[in-house]
Amino acid sequence: MLDKLRHFYLALLLLPLLSGVVSAQGLDDSELLPEDEAFQFELMPVGPSTIRASWTIAENYYMYRDKLKFAVEDAGYSFKTQQYPQGITKDDPLFGITEVYEDGFSVLIDVTGNEGEFTLISEGQGCNEPVGVCYAPIIHNNRLIRTGQIIRLSASEAIPDTTASSPDAQTQQTEAGNVNLLRDLLAKSFSQPEFLKVDDAFKVENLSIDAQTLSGNFVVEPGYYLYRDKIGVMLSDKPLAVSIPQAPEKYEDPTFGSTDVHRTDFFFSANRPIGSPEGEVLVTLTYQGCAEGAICYPPVTREFSLIAPAMAADTALPTSTEDSTEDYSLIAILSGAFIAGILLTFTPCVLPMIPILSSVIAGQGEKITRLRAGTLSLSYVLGTMVTYTAMGILAGATGSQLQAYFQNIWAIGILSGLLVLMALSMFGLYELQIPSGLQSRIQKKSGGLTGSIPLVFLLGLVSALIIGACVSPILISVLGIAVASGDPVLGAQTMAALALGMGLPLIAIGLGAGYLLPKAGIWMESIKSLFGILLIAVAIYLLQTLPQIPILLVWGTYLIIVGYALMQMHSETGTVGYQFKIILKGLGAVLLVWGICALIGGFMGQRDLLRPIPESLFTGGPNNASEISDAHLFDRIAKESELEQYLMQAASSGRGVIVDYYADWCVDCLRMEESTFKDSLVVAEVENRFIALQVDVTNPKDNNANALKKRFNVFGPPAMIFLDQQGMVLSDFNFYGYKNPQDFLEHLKRINL
Repeated sequence: MLDKLRHFYLALLLLPLLSGVVSAQGLDDSELLPEDEAFQFELMPVGPSTIRASWTIAENYYMYRDKLKFAVEDAGYSFKTQQYPQGITKDDPLFGITEVYEDGFSVLIDVTGNEGEFTLISEGQGCNEPVGVCYAPIIHNNRLIRTGQIIRLSASEAIPDTTASSPDAQTQQTEAGNVNLLRDLLAKSFSQPEFLKVDDAFKVENLSIDAQTLSGNFVVEPGYYLYRDKIGVMLSDKPLAVSIPQAPEKYEDPTFGSTDVHRTDFFFSANRPIGSPEGEVLVTLTYQGCAEGAICYPPVTREFSLIAPAMAADTALPTSTEDSTEDYSLIAILSGAFIAGILLTFTPCVLPMIPILSSVIAGQGEKITRLRAGTLSLSYVLGTMVTYTAMGILAGATGSQLQAYFQNIWAIGILSGLLVLMALSMFGLYELQIPSGLQSRIQKKSGGLTGSIPLVFLLGLVSALIIGACVSPILISVLGIAVASGDPVLGAQTMAALALGMGLPLIAIGLGAGYLLPKAGIWMESIKSLFGILLIAVAIYLLQTLPQIPILLVWGTYLIIVGYALMQMHSETGTVGYQFKIILKGLGAVLLVWGICALIGGFMGQRDLLRPIPESLFTGGPNNASEISDAHLFDRIAKESELEQYLMQAASSGRGVIVDYYADWCVDCLRMEESTFKDSLVVAEVENRFIALQVDVTNPKDNNANALKKRFNVFGPPAMIFLDQQGMVLSDFNFYGYKNPQDFLEHLKRINL
């Protein structure tokens, strides 16, 4: 087909020679030149064993530097290209940021080997700038002969000598040749169709949107094909995952190599995301295709305005208070949030709340009853519900995380200090309670059951902000409903159900504690001391989220003191508690040794309490992690403009992109930094296939970081977003939370770029 196009345009160029009416310069500049005129090639020996390959490039055309290739067809010959000339940098629609040549350039080639004739194969590729069409790779086969150290063109490559002919004879011969050539070219060319416009070659039909999906058809004309991986769909500037049921064909494309294409009509669809807008919406399609064996069209972007109905989940909501049918969608959402809350209670995000509440109940002493313990527990849970409800309202209205504003050294330090004060009161140094005058007034108005209910309520409110602030996948899933819906009321309902689920075990513990705890005696004092020890542990647990604190030194001191205290317990043979005290002494010895190890690790800069001492101290050499401990796997980005630059780089290099959202106060983020991202196998896999980027969202007031969060609808760290070479989000592979090195490596290998 390319030869036919060449013949057609060459006929147009020769037509003025015959008619003498139209100047050769009168052609429309937007028409394409034949490839041998757009990119004129010349091969010339310039010295012993050296050949110069030159291209003269027409105006408004350019050639790719990285598409230049040379080869010697015959055995016994070898060649080496000298340094290529410097080109210019161009943002190309096909290959992104790349180097190209304009006007012309030359390359020197040194050939060595046998004597005799050989074929030099030269290949290049270029495009037209105004029309936006790229030619197929252009190949030249030139026969050369090598004699000794001299290389010259073979006789078959020589230009015929016409100097012996008279000017008149030359003119007549030229005109006669032109007439014959034109006749042949017209016979070959005008019977063939021209290339179709891109919108005629690839038509979009039956584009529609319903309550769940967006769908349509591509109609591909015969002789043309579309690249499967260039097809993208966006709904109101949000990329969607495209599904195409028809299987593609494997094709060795001259531009992209082995790729998947569609030569026939096919259907495509994409699911609408939760919270998708309704009414008039903008749908953007992107795609790219080629004419078989000839030109490739530049990437195409087409926008369509459609009317989107309400989503399926929204249609089930009652439209008035008089509706008698139940809202099953809302019930399902709230039930799921409630169950998720129960599961969250037994995670490191919420588990510290148990000793806090238990210590409050134990602090009531022998006066505690089941009713009072339940009342205190309910007060604590109501405090957490207020916080989580506020988070839901804020998330539904703005998409922000309320608890992120409390992840700083002041908020965490104040709560930790409060827990330490509570612990000291457990040891009998003083008693924490509200002023007696205010307490008596509250008791009179509430029947004497309140005790320190306001303080417990406040403690629950603050605990939910700080202790429950780590963003686990469960919490993100529930919070995501509020953000995606954009409904503050639904956000409040969902998060309140989550808090109630978290609080149910706490209420059960409170009621059980009121029944099981001893009412008086030395055991009661021992229980209070135990809860005091646990409260200090919770305070240290909170402090470990702050990188400014040498946390292992704090843990080591704590463990040594507790371990020493347990070992000093007296145990008289034959008493009831003899065996139990022996067990406590053994536990004390373990804690003492653990504390010493933590101190050693703290002085060596370690932060992991479960692995306080680095392995290199015992092996005498570095392990896999320490070999790369000084290298950071991710490049930090702070603005969307920086992200765009890396996306262009990924497109030109054929690699995917990983965007990691990190915060200094995020425990799981720090765990992945110290373990997963320092694993040698993980590092190798990421560096070979991806461009790794990291966004620091430590400061919730950072507008640039917030914009990068909104770019991919990220709610909080740790979050991992994956994109393909074209910058399309791979939604099926994104995740929140912690993954160890093995799981993360397996996750990466499942991504097929």
